[in-house]
Amino acid sequence: MTGVVGNLSLDDPSEPFTRRSAAYATRRVLRRIREALGDDPVFLPIVLRATPTGTVRRLTDRTEIVIEGFPRSGNTFAMFALRHAAAAAGRDVVISSHVHTPSAVKAAVKARFPTLYVVRPPRDAIISLLIAAPHVRFADAIDEWAHHHLEILPYGDRFELASFDEVTTDFGAVTARVNARFGTTLPCYEPSPEHDDEVFALIERNHQELHGGTENVVPRPSALRRAEKEWLATQLDAPALAPHWERAERAYQDLLTLRAPARPAGVPDRD
Repeated sequence: MTGVVGNLSLDDPSEPFTRRSAAYATRRVLRRIREALGDDPVFLPIVLRATPTGTVRRLTDRTEIVIEGFPRSGNTFAMFALRHAAAAAGRDVVISSHVHTPSAVKAAVKARFPTLYVVRPPRDAIISLLIAAPHVRFADAIDEWAHHHLEILPYGDRFELASFDEVTTDFGAVTARVNARFGTTLPCYEPSPEHDDEVFALIERNHQELHGGTENVVPRPSALRRAEKEWLATQLDAPALAPHWERAERAYQDLLTLRAPARPAGVPDRD
């Protein structure tokens, strides 16, 4: 490698994904353990303690909304857009987000917290995940996506579902749906090029503080990641991965069928 930005090779887009190292092997094992613990809310305190800044993401009596989803699905934009709207309204908003486990969703809806779940088409989410976490094997990433969403499907009548495109193009409308469904009064983000730039600046600042600016991880558009995306798109078309994709696509379509009209304000849509 002669040119590297973060974890991205400027010379060979395949390099981060074909690299073999003890560090990669260790990270795969740790990810498997986290996934195994990530389904049952009883293990959620352990998952939070094992996650950097995880304990600040826990549910409290001050939590106003839970925003969750599979990694790289638009959770970060949703969270910072809501914070931007709250700041514009002269108030704070307490958000629980970025646990990225089915157990976080289950715990939130069982405790009757207003919950927004952001979903992105599996292929797009997985390509973005692999760039951020190149140690993850392709089949494992697809299976993880499918498993995550199959786990939350039975709870789909208890959270508001929003697509990645809805979140990133008109998050104000998404927030309005949350308010209508749960009787909340969350401020609605007003999308505009200026406001979007301000949100991305907030995301960039937060990313610098947490990760030091590694380009493969930062959750905003990046021209430097284009070559990796193109290489991954070709690799993920391998025939051996077709059964994995079929399961993920079925889970995605099943999730989309959960969309339901908003209920009258103040009427809980859970047990």
